[in-house]
Amino acid sequence: MKNRCVKMFIPGISLCLLFSFQFPNVATGQLTGKIVVKAGKLIDVKTGRILENQIILIEGDRIKQVGSAADVKIPAGAQVVDLSDKTVLPGLIDCHTHLTFDPDQNGYEALGISVPRQALTGAKNARITLEAGFTTVRNVGAGGYSDIALRDAINAGDVIGPRIDASGPAIGVTGGHCDNSLLAPEFHFRDEGVADGVAAVMSKTREVVKYGADVVKICATGGVLSKGDSPGATQFNDEEIRAIIVEAHRLGRKVAAHAHGSAGIQQAVLAGVDSIEHGSYINDENIRAMKERKVYLVPTLYLGDWFLENYQKICKWMEIDISSVIGMASTKAPAPVAQVHFRKARTISPKTAQALAQMILTAQAMLSEK
Repeated sequence: MKNRCVKMFIPGISLCLLFSFQFPNVATGQLTGKIVVKAGKLIDVKTGRILENQIILIEGDRIKQVGSAADVKIPAGAQVVDLSDKTVLPGLIDCHTHLTFDPDQNGYEALGISVPRQALTGAKNARITLEAGFTTVRNVGAGGYSDIALRDAINAGDVIGPRIDASGPAIGVTGGHCDNSLLAPEFHFRDEGVADGVAAVMSKTREVVKYGADVVKICATGGVLSKGDSPGATQFNDEEIRAIIVEAHRLGRKVAAHAHGSAGIQQAVLAGVDSIEHGSYINDENIRAMKERKVYLVPTLYLGDWFLENYQKICKWMEIDISSVIGMASTKAPAPVAQVHFRKARTISPKTAQALAQMILTAQAMLSEK
């Protein structure tokens, strides 16, 4: 444990909360002096053992020593955090976050959220995330490079939060999941990560890296809660997606691909992507290809729980006739478009309503397999 940065060993909710309020600089690597943590129990993740009566000695922003109370000498004048009746564990890592977004910022309401407001939302969520015990996150998609600004503010000690590997804007195609299709044609608007054609996607990859991306995020398939695209449909052609991945790797960045449908998963894997995000409709062929190429799956399984808990609220936000969505889900297949009725048709496309039904089914399938 020696010479590990202290944020790699923030022990769960109890100590995380305690450190955030008593020693706020722990979250940013700005600690000074010596701190001793007395841990009643300590989870050693390398061995899978639970150690008892342990001492964690922190000097500055580094863990100096970890060992039994009999082996670690407590320095004179050290600040003591007594967690003798608690279990301490290393900081958790969340590989798929959107810290600068809030779940209720969907549809047309999201158009009123400025980039500075997104950054401030990110500061709030970063603190919540850290206090929940997550000391490192990978933020895969944010408007206006707001996650880059948040990362830099945390690193500078301006705000409290976890370490962030940030992507900036996700790269996608015109009219795809990573575009914004809510505005009328006369606005001539497209999202900042949109690029079409090999030359354009290569340039966009260089651009996001230029402005600070630690990882490159792409949208390989359509998504849910976006207008006009299907979760099962691919977005890039083979040459485009390959160009992004080759260029990102040349620049020393890994590529994370949002992919729900099996065709998009396979395309991204064969093109050399490093991780698949979601993988909702992954199949055996996809799994074989990912294992052969050592591609990680980030399944975002909690979305299944969250969606089943909140889909009624989502339908209310987006002013969808919830009976239509429930009807699709109950029939185990998307209903014909003609059977989809909306309170306000402009708020959501028929395909998105079908996707909502598919998400309910997918979430139910995820939970039934637990």
